[in-house]
Amino acid sequence: MSTKPGGNGPLNRAQSPALVELGRRDEILELLYWMKGQNFADALSVTDLQRFLTHPAEEIEASLEKLEALGAVERAGDRFRLTADGLPEARRRFVDDFRDMLAEGHGECNFSCELDHEHDGGGGR
Repeated sequence: MSTKPGGNGPLNRAQSPALVELGRRDEILELLYWMKGQNFADALSVTDLQRFLTHPAEEIEASLEKLEALGAVERAGDRFRLTADGLPEARRRFVDDFRDMLAEGHGECNFSCELDHEHDGGGGR
């Protein structure tokens, strides 16, 4: 469990704007990764993101600008997409949060398997 600096008890996201911001960035990266991985969209607008997130548009826009400054996303008109540097970071966050739901079954790979490993040509690992 994380604690406040100085060891004064657990951190509370509601009390820490920095933690809320980090969480929002994670959600944005994960959503961009998922939409790209499912071939739903390569880039999303603030309005698109707001349909899936519980944050006001202004906060999503501010987080996207920070992610853009960090090189994780880039603008594509009024939309944002993952950069080559942002893709592996978004993937890591997505897998960390959804690991249990991504379990492979019946010998089949999940949607991100080509990023995980190469196939032997016979459908196996």
